[in-house]
Amino acid sequence: MEDHRIRVLEPPEGIPAKNMPVLTPLLDRLTLTAGTSSFASGLLVVLGVFLAVSGRFGIAAPAFLLCFMTPVSLYFGYLVLAGSSPMRKLTGKPFRLVSGLDGVVVAGSRVSVPLDGRWLVFRLPAPLRAQLAAQRRLWVLGPFFVLPGVIGPRRGAFRDAPVRGSVPLAAEPVTPGRLVTLQGRLLGSYYLLGAGITLVAAAFSLWVAIDYPDRDSLVVPNTRVLAALCVLATIGLGIAAIVVARPSPEPRWTELAVVSGPASVNLFGMVTLKGRTVLPDGREVTVQAGGSDPSLAANIAATGRLWVLGVPSAGKTAKAGVPGCAVFGPVRFGR
Repeated sequence: MEDHRIRVLEPPEGIPAKNMPVLTPLLDRLTLTAGTSSFASGLLVVLGVFLAVSGRFGIAAPAFLLCFMTPVSLYFGYLVLAGSSPMRKLTGKPFRLVSGLDGVVVAGSRVSVPLDGRWLVFRLPAPLRAQLAAQRRLWVLGPFFVLPGVIGPRRGAFRDAPVRGSVPLAAEPVTPGRLVTLQGRLLGSYYLLGAGITLVAAAFSLWVAIDYPDRDSLVVPNTRVLAALCVLATIGLGIAAIVVARPSPEPRWTELAVVSGPASVNLFGMVTLKGRTVLPDGREVTVQAGGSDPSLAANIAATGRLWVLGVPSAGKTAKAGVPGCAVFGPVRFGR
């Protein structure tokens, strides 16, 4: 399989970024969702302050709300103020292709790209660093950038010098198995983070059950149940982290043609797509894509091609992606 045969979603050259499929509705939805989440979690922070000031609900309940909801509110507020909202204001301008990447350097997860006499510095997880090292190209719009095949813009910062301790980012081809393994390890780290958060939530819930002054209140048994559920979730997330982080053998790609409408963005900011395809056995079935990676459905809609890891079967879910790109997600085939 030759790399030049593989079409991927990329920004249109010389025309406004808003013409890139899915980008504008995705940014709109992310801004609305993040803003709503920040406001709602902020209300819970205020509730935590009220409970603490009143002194009638113990210490654990307000501490629970403040410790969990304050960082959540700040995080979603940051996404609005520094992420999707500023990016939306730039979509009337075109992306700029930066290829070759001569002089690009890396220090851990921080990449520094020389650009117009300055350095664009940003963080990339391991799968995207591997893709960048192999493809040596990205698209820039102000401090924001996207990699080929990746719909979600990331933000960097312009500096006068690269990150201290940086070394050259060597050009290195990346195999599909390597990308799948790196992606699995990244997901595993997210699962472990989730496991840590749920374990802390279990401890706080148990504390609330012990500390709550009104022992006849429904809060006491409910928080005990919540603590038990959090413990079970911690165990499940830990097992999932071990499973997904295992090294992956080199997969076999199966290319399928897909006839579909445009990809759409749902209420939760996920990009989904429905269409029809013909399996290798000649059977025509429906196909639905949409999951944790919004780039998968966007690529299928833009290129009309679906790349599946392994041999797809009717009525089953398969893992799909874009060869050469850190884009992976589930697709569901009908019967």
